[in-house]
Amino acid sequence: MMRYISARQMIFDAYHEQRGSVMAYAQEIARMGAQVQTTQRNNYVTNCEWTGSGCVISAVENQPVHLAALTRYCFGPFTKGELAGYREIVEIALYQQMIHEGVKLPGQDKGKPTVQQLEALRYLCMAALYHHSEVTWPYSRPGLHSPNAVRKWFNEYLGAEIDVRFWTRKGRTTWGCLWGQALLIIDRWEQRVLQRVAVLIRMAA
Repeated sequence: MMRYISARQMIFDAYHEQRGSVMAYAQEIARMGAQVQTTQRNNYVTNCEWTGSGCVISAVENQPVHLAALTRYCFGPFTKGELAGYREIVEIALYQQMIHEGVKLPGQDKGKPTVQQLEALRYLCMAALYHHSEVTWPYSRPGLHSPNAVRKWFNEYLGAEIDVRFWTRKGRTTWGCLWGQALLIIDRWEQRVLQRVAVLIRMAA
């Protein structure tokens, strides 16, 4: 997993280098309160020219749109407005992927899900992406660590409600099951991009 940690660092550094200003970099780190350190040549990279920002950014940008957006949202030093755009791309893609995988929603009968159930799924995808971005590097925060934390986030951030009394229930579809499925999808997406960047580390070693 160390190569993935350094791959995340390389992505942050590459996009920062593209954006410029050392002062802006310092301000961004202070704002994030994150564990970001400048990538050290003697730790991970022995050929900075080969693994320069252009190579890293190219590895990210050549991915499907939603994967590139996920990478920029989680690891890039961008403004709040820019991050909102990337977040929305990933939220929609995650929602569509869940539908594509044929998920059955809690309370859904044999027919199609209701508008309200689909809206709840969309909100769950939003919450899952928020949670992932919080618990992963560089933040490593608790995120939405419990069903009640998810319920509270729904209420405070979206002004919506979600019933978490039966977060997991044997033999039944629950929001807890769908939560786990959404997080696994995000993990798979992130890994695809990080593998591409990690190749640069191995080639430069």
